[in-house]
Formats: sequence, C-alpha cells, structure tokens
Amino acid sequence: MLEKLIAVIIKECKQLIRDKRTIALVIALPLIVMVAFGIAYSGELEGVPVAIGIADYDYPAKIVLSRILSHKAFDIRYVADNLETVKNYVEKGYVKAGIIIPAKFSEKVVFLGNGEIITIVDSGWLNIPEAIQGILADIANEASKDISTYIYTKYGVLKEVTISVIPQYIRGKLKVIDIVGPAVMGIMVQQVPLTLAAISIVREREKGTLEKLLTTPIGRLDLILGKLVPYALVGVLIGIGELFIVTKGLGAINYGDPIEITIVTLMLALASLGLGLFFSAISRNQLQAMQFSTFMMLLSYLFSGFLLPVEGIRPEARFIVYAMPLYYFYIAIGALTLRSLHLIDILDQVIYLGIYAFITLSLSIVLMSKRLE
Repeated sequence: MLEKLIAVIIKECKQLIRDKRTIALVIALPLIVMVAFGIAYSGELEGVPVAIGIADYDYPAKIVLSRILSHKAFDIRYVADNLETVKNYVEKGYVKAGIIIPAKFSEKVVFLGNGEIITIVDSGWLNIPEAIQGILADIANEASKDISTYIYTKYGVLKEVTISVIPQYIRGKLKVIDIVGPAVMGIMVQQVPLTLAAISIVREREKGTLEKLLTTPIGRLDLILGKLVPYALVGVLIGIGELFIVTKGLGAINYGDPIEITIVTLMLALASLGLGLFFSAISRNQLQAMQFSTFMMLLSYLFSGFLLPVEGIRPEARFIVYAMPLYYFYIAIGALTLRSLHLIDILDQVIYLGIYAFITLSLSIVLMSKRLE
C-alpha cells in the first residue's frame, strides 16, 4: 500500500516538474498578488474627492480650513457656501464626502470654547466614511490647539477649545448587505463567464474535438463567437438572479432601473469574456486556464475598490485598479442601486467597460485565431 502511494506521489511530482509553465504559475502568481497588495496598500488615504461648504470666514474657521485644504487625504472638487449644495454633490456621486464649516463656528469656539464641523458622508462607500471621520478628528484636534493660542494672543485668555466632528449620513447608515450585495454580484458576473471562456477552447483542444470542429464548414470566428454568446447570457442571468436574491430575499436596497442594471451587467460580462478568451489562448491545458482565472478573481477582489477604497492605494500602483473591469462595474452598480442615479449619470463608467470589452475581445479573437491556425 505504501509503495503504491509513493509511486503515485513520485509520478505526480515528475509530471509537475516537467510542466514548467504550470509550476511557474503555481509559484509566481501567489507571490505577484502578495507583492502587489503590499506595495499598493502600504500608503495612507490620499485624494478622496470631497466638497467643502464654508459659511464662516473668520480667522478660527480659516485655521481649520487651511488644515483641510493642505491635507493629502482630500481632493477638493467643489466649494460651496451652504449645506444643501454640498449634500447634492454627495447624493449625485460627484464626491464621496462633504465637509461643512457652519456659520458662527468662530464665534462659538472663541466665546464658548467648542464648535462643530459637519461631514456629509455616503455610507455606500465601504470604509471611507470611517476613515474621513478619523482624519477630520485629528485635524480638529490640531486646529483646537492653534485656536487656543490665537485666543490667548488676541484676548489674553487661556481657554481650552474642543471641536467636534458631526457626521450626517445622506441615506442613513446602510446595512452590510446593501453594500456587499452589488459587489458580490459583480464578482460572480465576472468570474463565471471568464472561467467558462478560459477553459472552453483549451478543453476542446485536450479532448481532440477542436480539430474535428475546424474540419466542418464552421469558421474560426463562428466557433469563437458561438462559444462566447452563451457565456455572456449566463453572466447576465447570474447577475439578475443574484440581484433578485439580495433585494427581494435579503432586503437589500435597490433604486435602480432593471433595464439599466442589465445593460451594465452585460458590459461587465463582455469584458470578462475578453479576458477569459485571452487566458484560453495563452494556456496549454485547463489547469493553467483555471490558475489564470483564480489569479484574476483575487486581483479583482483586492483591487476593485470594494474591499479597500482606491484612495487608499499608492498613486503609482493605482493602474492595477484601473485595469480591473470590476472597478468600473462597482462604481456604476452602486450609483444605480444605492444612489438612485440613471445610466446617463454613469455613462463614463459604461463607456470604460465598453472600451475594455472591445479591446480584450478584439485582441483575444486575433490571438485565438492564430492559435487555431
């Protein structure tokens, strides 16, 4: 019994060693993921798009404002003079948060010793509201010291100043399923068509049926597209089914139009098919195709902006995020389901997905055609 087991182990080890591409993928891909994750997320939050509302221009308010403007965590996109305008920017998804310095802020901190900064946050962005609250709390603490010094210098009074950061959620605090549901839907819509496309041609080649198909009147393009269309439909059906489960079965929020959600889902499925076909073209067997598919799933999960915000990634490593079709889908589906926006409002994300699908499908079809020759 032991001798037979050892013989099988030796046989598998020899086969693995002979397949140098497979063993390279087994060792290299996990290391690449770990290195990319370590490099990308070793920085701090940087460049979160925000809007600022300023209703007080006295010196204590300017102390707080200067610290906000100079902090690298914030990318100031809009400046307004009232709360409602800032709220509108956040609701429409133009920015991920709003910061308000209210009227009479300076008067309150000088004469009463306490004041408030208001933040308008969209809880649909996972982890960002908490991160912004923490950063603003640090800013408020440092500004309080400067304001205390200003009061002593001007009025000769030692006064301890406290600045509170008060959050306002534009839709209230969302449930976890409201945020996670669309993201999981995107992962499944991407991975199922991608995996099916990745192993399709390779499987035909391994079974020996590819040569037989090519001897029929079916052309190479017909063969490739004929395999891709059903997988795209499967991806869309999976997306619609999962959305139905999380909204009707689990009570998640969905303000989106079903047709618009279907269009966005189809664009992600097409982009995923392009990647899957590319992996199929460069793989020699189904194992390698599955390894590429798994590698893509891990990268998408880590770098789609869902698990950790893109603003938490080092700027020089953000190209990884922009290479993930799931990133554009996550922004688009969140705008539709959580923010009551329409396709016209997220047209840029849909166009990005369309361009992504066109490039990957075109490149993969050309490459696969050459392989079939």
